[in-house]
Amino acid sequence: MNAMSDCGLRPDEYAVYSVLFDEGPHAPTDLARRVGMPPTTMSHYVQAMLERSHVEREIVASDRRSYRLRLTDAGLAAHTRASRAFAQADRRFMAALAIGEQEATAALAAIGLAADHAAVALAADSVEATA
Repeated sequence: MNAMSDCGLRPDEYAVYSVLFDEGPHAPTDLARRVGMPPTTMSHYVQAMLERSHVEREIVASDRRSYRLRLTDAGLAAHTRASRAFAQADRRFMAALAIGEQEATAALAAIGLAADHAAVALAADSVEATA
């Protein structure tokens, strides 16, 4: 069973809400870039958040055609509930690890670095193949 299934947000939604919570208002395209998803996908998240009254549009004063999304009180409450569920799931996961937290963190950092290096190498190979 998903540890966050009863909190009202899926883990992917929680990630989007967390960016708004941690960093404040974002334009939808910036939010999409920040969480690593296409803007078209983000538009579905934005629509759902607006329908739930979890965000509101904040007009950008310097460009009245642009807006940023800001969590409402209801959105903050939803994020708080999801944060509790996420923290509980994280505690359970860490307790079940066969290695210590510092070792796990170091291993994940190494995996992330290896993935970054592989992505750069693949991009370079792709450029060479098209040249």
